[in-house]
Amino acid sequence: MSIPFRKFITRVGQHSEFKPLKNRLLNYLKQESENKYKNYPRLLELMRGYWPKYQYRSRISHLLTDYHEEIFSFYLNSFFHFRKRGLSYEDPEAPTPVDFKLVFKYHYNSNEIGVVEDVMKELNIQATTESILKRVFIFAISSFGYIVEQIFGRPFAFQFFDISLNSLPNDECEVVAIISGREQ
Repeated sequence: MSIPFRKFITRVGQHSEFKPLKNRLLNYLKQESENKYKNYPRLLELMRGYWPKYQYRSRISHLLTDYHEEIFSFYLNSFFHFRKRGLSYEDPEAPTPVDFKLVFKYHYNSNEIGVVEDVMKELNIQATTESILKRVFIFAISSFGYIVEQIFGRPFAFQFFDISLNSLPNDECEVVAIISGREQ
């Protein structure tokens, strides 16, 4: 378990109490991503490098489909300290130039789950560990919509269709989220 992950979860808990109401969690995660003074410009530069190839007909969904693993792994690992080996992606789709869908998975190890439980206890947060694990992951992904807006030049948002948590051996679990993004 990484110390940066512990610090990240502690900050999120302190500033948002992991609450999705009034976009409290989402807004904090957007702020957290913008505060990455080295990685934020690097990600924008990476995506701007790809954008000219997709700019004709504003095919933002095709850019995200073609480079989903590189872009989301960089974002979720460098900005929010999710382990690269714990992340996986399946079934990328771009049914239209502005609609995008992807199945995101994250395998939380027992140490990460312990960190979340410790922070919940320290901050006296009344929720299930399962709900917090899901929220942190899906709202981290949803916060990426703001970065897409910077490249695309139009409002873009991510919504989740389905989210589940599967128990694994050794007190570990995997969050599976079907998330779509589209122009607003």
